[in-house]
Amino acid sequence: MRQEVLRLRRLRSYVTVTGIVFMVGLLITATAISVAAAPPRSSPEEGKTIFQQTCAGCHTIGGGVRAAPDLQGVTKRREAAWLRVQIKSPSVHHDQNDPISVANRERFGLRMPNLGLADEQVEAVIAFLGSAESAPAAAVPTLYVPVLGVAVVTLVVLTFLGLRVGTKRVEVRL
Repeated sequence: MRQEVLRLRRLRSYVTVTGIVFMVGLLITATAISVAAAPPRSSPEEGKTIFQQTCAGCHTIGGGVRAAPDLQGVTKRREAAWLRVQIKSPSVHHDQNDPISVANRERFGLRMPNLGLADEQVEAVIAFLGSAESAPAAAVPTLYVPVLGVAVVTLVVLTFLGLRVGTKRVEVRL
């Protein structure tokens, strides 16, 4: 009887250690996946963040005119070089009396301010504007399936461990 109890305790400790090692492995795998899928520096995701912080007060993408033009399709209507100058330092277009800049100033009654963005940020915004035109509205995130898989496996392992290790036998003596 005593040997059987010791054997069960040893088995439970092995199951517990195996479960912990498995969970640590899953965490490392999930971390590696998220780090590997991190967007590059000048990505549409970064551009979206910059757009929301600096541009969305005046511009929309497909939402109609606000205080400035709607930018839906702007990367198809304008050359990339023109967009770079307009986003980085629009005062250059104002000073050169660029016809598009003049038309926008007359239509909306204000000049686009210099936003003080770095070249990388400008490229990210342009990448976002280009991706916003071609991306489907409700796309499934890239890591949705792997993260869902890791979550299901983790849930199954935790349930198994809870049922296996968490049971307690109570001996009732009268």
